[in-house]
Amino acid sequence: MTYNMKTKINFFFAALAVFMTMGFVSCVKQEFDEPPASDIPVGDVLTIADLRQMYADSSEYTFDGDYSVYATVTMDESTGNIYRTAFIQDATDATYLFLNNSGGITEGDSIRLYLNGCTLSEYGGVFQVKDVDNDSSIVILANEHPLMPQEITLAQMASGNYESKLVKLTDVQFASSELGKTWAESSDYGNRTIEDDNDNTAIVRTSSYASFGDVELPEGSGSMVGIASRYNETMQFYVRSLTEVEMTGDRFGSGGGGGGGSQIDPVASVDEDFSGETNYEDIAAEGWTNISVQGDRMWQGKEYQSNMYAQATGYNSGLSSMETWLITPPVINTSGDRVLKFESAMAYWEHSGDPLTILVSTDFTGDNFASATWTEVSATLPTSSSPENEWIESGDIDLSAFTGNVSVAFKYVGSDTESTSIRIDNVTIDDGAGGGGGGGTNDPVDELLADFEEFDNYDDIIIDGWLNVAESGTRMFLARQYDNNTYAQATAYGSGEENISWLVTPPINLQGQTFSFRTKDGYDNGAVLEVMISTDFDGTGNPWNATWTDLEPEIAGGTTNGYAQTWTESGDITLPSSGIGYIVFRYTGDDPAHTTTFQIDDVNISLP
Repeated sequence: MTYNMKTKINFFFAALAVFMTMGFVSCVKQEFDEPPASDIPVGDVLTIADLRQMYADSSEYTFDGDYSVYATVTMDESTGNIYRTAFIQDATDATYLFLNNSGGITEGDSIRLYLNGCTLSEYGGVFQVKDVDNDSSIVILANEHPLMPQEITLAQMASGNYESKLVKLTDVQFASSELGKTWAESSDYGNRTIEDDNDNTAIVRTSSYASFGDVELPEGSGSMVGIASRYNETMQFYVRSLTEVEMTGDRFGSGGGGGGGSQIDPVASVDEDFSGETNYEDIAAEGWTNISVQGDRMWQGKEYQSNMYAQATGYNSGLSSMETWLITPPVINTSGDRVLKFESAMAYWEHSGDPLTILVSTDFTGDNFASATWTEVSATLPTSSSPENEWIESGDIDLSAFTGNVSVAFKYVGSDTESTSIRIDNVTIDDGAGGGGGGGTNDPVDELLADFEEFDNYDDIIIDGWLNVAESGTRMFLARQYDNNTYAQATAYGSGEENISWLVTPPINLQGQTFSFRTKDGYDNGAVLEVMISTDFDGTGNPWNATWTDLEPEIAGGTTNGYAQTWTESGDITLPSSGIGYIVFRYTGDDPAHTTTFQIDDVNISLP
């Protein structure tokens, strides 16, 4: 669209005349008082809707000439909740001003915004006018002419049609996870979740400099007046004053997902693999509590390689702060014999601290999250140096110090930048004799077939019972596709580091089986692929600490220019006839000296 300024100006001179005759709409003051004398020229008159359209047409735009907008100030800096900022609104739209200096205008002022030198832009996806000089850009026409807010619901606010407008949210309450908190943190913004009875949510954002920042949040339901906004995809709301917050009604619903907000009957044990959850939907396992403490993200179900688990991540959230808790049902632990076990994994590490914390409570009942007492316990968890997507055993966590009814919380903290994905699975709380806590089945197999066809290109090889881990460097075996065939591949090429990667089978109940596979190589310059067996590796800890014996198969080698055109058969290898064994494909290389690529396919172990 081409913006024809002259056509627009002529139109809006005519429109302004009609507008000032007919008035604003409903609650907007019908005409401005007689403006005082001013040396600031009026020029051509636009509306806020015009400004928004101009920005949509041309992106960032700086005015060079005489143009003005008439509007009313709907929020100022007087309570300290915003700084060097003011929200304005006319009959067509609303926006916020980013001021060169603090102060100068007050809520209810009728103003003329002189646009020469001002710039149309956006921040966090919200349209703004910046470079606004308090003296040369603003002419105050009248005082104490406030607008009346428009009543809307959270669902209407989520439509995005009320950005920067003065509204009154009705039938809302703070989530149960927020109760007992103040509007803001002592030295930071407070991002508090509000909700309605239809599971719609938004963030009430309050500065620690706000005059009411240290006041405790209301516990009831009701309404609040303020400015509707957002940060990227997250709906946000700014309260102007506590006199406009009326939340003394009875609370509704349970609040939060997955059973949060209502009392939960204690259970004898927990054995949860999340197989009943839905991909990309909030975890709602029976008896579990899933709540967002900061931000609007909660633990979600996530499926990969036909395995469902719980995941929390700040990735692409747009949140400056995120905190979500996933809590087990209370487990009866009268005798103190309960033991916690689980598995966890990470992907795309982007944290300066620890994203996951494990906490235990003996007084959590499901409806008292904010007032319950939580104690951190130690567990083996993923770190920045852990291989991505590898399931890590927590170890046996003794809960004997927590007698009574014991609940366990998985607490994730992050943001749009602190965005590591954390996964948990196979959570058990029992007398210690139960399963769980492994990276897949640990039961020995008699036979095995892996053709890797279930993987997408560039997926890390993650198969129940297998171990894919890097001893040195960050590279693991991954899936690659060529000529409609998928296989496992290891290479140091382009890594800039030493790479030692281990792909280990599940335990094998050795009975003299026949073992075979196929390999290809490419650009051979000295990296090595070994295939070995161990009978003293027990499936836990680092496999390189066990004893491994070379099986001496035929392995592709010597293709220095491009890739081998045919697969090399390993030959039939007879395995030992007794005991439990593991077989490893171990790749050793380094970049740039030894970067040979090896490909593996059709791994087969069959009974004689």
